Amino acid sequence: MPLNGMNVGTDYTFLYYYGMTGALVQMGDIQTIRITGQKHDLAVRPYNNFPRYGYAPDGFKIDFTITRNVSTLEDLMVTFANNFQNGTLIRPGYLNESTNNWDGTISRYQYVNFVTFLTDHGDISREKIVTIKFEGMASKKIQIA
Repeated sequence: MPLNGMNVGTDYTFLYYYGMTGALVQMGDIQTIRITGQKHDLAVRPYNNFPRYGYAPDGFKIDFTITRNVSTLEDLMVTFANNFQNGTLIRPGYLNESTNNWDGTISRYQYVNFVTFLTDHGDISREKIVTIKFEGMASKKIQIA
């Protein structure tokens, strides 16, 4: 639970559902996640008035750092590459986020049209834990509870 009115990383849960089958994907031990809202800058600069600015939402970029303890993500990337090369339709998936809030409530969100790629398969060494990098993009975030 949250500590003294503040959230910590253990207050979050993330579940990834593969778009081709709808199956829950075991990602390994997630260490860090960075979620960045994407946007387009909008501007109107008329000669006869003050400029106006705005933002158009453009989805989300999500970066994961994961301690590798299963081969699921690597297997998924092999399947993705084979499907792409064979011209198979590749469907986006979903990423669900649950947060235990400081007031005892739970917030649940879903990132839809979530596509992923394993960008770093890790530095492999005899004395170190293998850490991999996984990234995704989602079209939008919706509240599910």
